Amino acid sequence: MLLPEIDDYPARYQFRFCPLCATSLERRVGHGRMRLVCPKDNWTFFPNPNIAATVVVEYQGGIVLLRRAIPPDKGIWHLPIGHLEFGESPEQAALREASEETGLVIEDPFFLDFEHSPSYGDPAMFYIVFCYRARATGGALRVDHENSDIRVAPPEELPELKWTAQRRALAAWQVWHATYN
Repeated sequence: MLLPEIDDYPARYQFRFCPLCATSLERRVGHGRMRLVCPKDNWTFFPNPNIAATVVVEYQGGIVLLRRAIPPDKGIWHLPIGHLEFGESPEQAALREASEETGLVIEDPFFLDFEHSPSYGDPAMFYIVFCYRARATGGALRVDHENSDIRVAPPEELPELKWTAQRRALAAWQVWHATYN
């Protein structure tokens, strides 16, 4: 498998300056391939996959779904999901994102599965998505700036979700739910 070269990186990886000293980066061979390197302090850019967490939120006998208000995939129904912050565990990110996106107090996270797959927008940009199940124990349903609508769907009436990690999370939740409930 051929890895993407520097010119193939998405715009957010097209660094021009060292984040440590602001010196212009150079292209140099390092660790077996062309890299962006700082000639002053040898800082080297290693692009990594994005890491996210999604959560199946149980609330009032159903599953919380959000309608996306921003690109990509504006208008689709989805589970709460978001990127991990530096220093945050996947479990913490799942709880934080679910709370931020739904207005609910989220507790009792349970790891269901994970997926490693390419982004729809850029097949060279991979995601690792940790999938959790959790339950809402308080708060009030509301949408945030990323979503235009929110609903609670009975498990037997869940729509087909577009993102494969979320389909995987629901499938793992269904197995978990049948086993433990």
